[in-house]
Amino acid sequence: METIYFSTIYLKQENNTYRREEEPMKKDGAVGMQINCVSNLIRRSIDLRIAGMPGEKLSRMDSWIIHYMLDHQQEDVFQKDVEKALAMTRSNVSKAVDQMVSKGLIMRSPVDYDARLKKLTLTPKVLEIHRQIEGEIAEFEKLLVEGFTTRELEQFKDYLERVAHNINDNTKRQQDERKRRDF
Repeated sequence: METIYFSTIYLKQENNTYRREEEPMKKDGAVGMQINCVSNLIRRSIDLRIAGMPGEKLSRMDSWIIHYMLDHQQEDVFQKDVEKALAMTRSNVSKAVDQMVSKGLIMRSPVDYDARLKKLTLTPKVLEIHRQIEGEIAEFEKLLVEGFTTRELEQFKDYLERVAHNINDNTKRQQDERKRRDF
């Protein structure tokens, strides 16, 4: 059995104390489990990087929302856009947006064409924080792709896109089935 280079980290209890242990991830493991493990490693690494930054403390989701909004500055950005782009639930994004508003990072503003809609806009305070975040993101991206050729990265992104497509298609089919059953 061949192992790949990343590992899962967990705490093991022995004699009423916990110690960190690493276990190599196996290539023949379930794909979903491997993706979840990599996702957890990314989350922990980003959390550590953000926690080490001076100034306003941001959550991982705060930084993702800021990044998305900066990429779409020329458009009106609404909460539903963030939900879709980050594949997050309405309640999670709503909670994050509420916290970001209270921190003074973003504002909700009405739009002329629909009184029900509130667009999200970044405050000037967030621009300095963003410069710091961008540096961290660039460093982290370099770390993630280290050792990959351009072709391998393109293939990897294609594979991830296919996985996401498979999941989305299946979720939609399940939702449609549930709707038909409930009628």
